[in-house]
Amino acid sequence: MGNFRGWHIVAGAAAMACAIPVAYAMGLNFVAAFTFACVVFVAVAMWVESKIARRRSEAARAAAPSAGEPGAPADETPVSAEDTASE
Repeated sequence: MGNFRGWHIVAGAAAMACAIPVAYAMGLNFVAAFTFACVVFVAVAMWVESKIARRRSEAARAAAPSAGEPGAPADETPVSAEDTASE
């Protein structure tokens, strides 16, 4: 399951499922409860995605050879405006 890329969606859906009963307990009507659940979905999905991205970038940084070691990639030249215009 390490290659599954939808954990932020799963976490958002779980948070949405937990938010609907909370919204009804607060006395919200259907539309307000649905809106509340959607806001919770987006907030949790974005939070989980940022945590996953941070963990992946840290793992990639730890796996990459440092600048002083042999086999480390050479510094790349900066991209000019002409290079990006052709894309």
